[in-house]
Amino acid sequence: MLGVLLILVAVVGTLATRAYANIETLFVASLLAGSLLGRWWTILVPLTALLILQPLEWGVAAGRYALDAMAGITFFVVSGYLFVGILGRRIRPKVLLRVKSVALLTTISVPLTIAYDLWTASGEWYFLARPFGTSFATMLEAQVPFTIYHLLSSLMFVPLFGSIFILAYHHAVHVPAREETPERERTSDPSGSDGA
Repeated sequence: MLGVLLILVAVVGTLATRAYANIETLFVASLLAGSLLGRWWTILVPLTALLILQPLEWGVAAGRYALDAMAGITFFVVSGYLFVGILGRRIRPKVLLRVKSVALLTTISVPLTIAYDLWTASGEWYFLARPFGTSFATMLEAQVPFTIYHLLSSLMFVPLFGSIFILAYHHAVHVPAREETPERERTSDPSGSDGA
């Protein structure tokens, strides 16, 4: 249930903020998928969201770019979000065992956002800007405002959705265990025998 909700947060949130450059919820959904759910959700959440979002993204501008450029940039975007999810998976024990999990996720989101933007800017430069003679330094300079917006996005959405999903995760994990305890007490004999 939480995995499906993370996919919805990634898709709906990103579409809702589409008019604002680099304000999106896919980053936080990928990070939370790895750090809370782990296992195959680490890959499934970003990939499913991108399977929905990327065709919509390219649908607007597909005529302006060659297929190899679109495929190349898509590789950088997909691998970037998978890296965010996998790194979230690496810090999972710290998130699940600490009270200050939201602070940890928010702190780690800053260097992760910068690394993600550098990675995808490299792909954009190689496939789109380089053929037109744009230098990598110029590309990085142009990327600065977009990275600032992306950092603001992470600093808004990681604490917001991090708090909600960490609370939901702990509620989902601990409530069933509490509900089973009284049932066991009613059906078991205090003396330890199974007699009626």
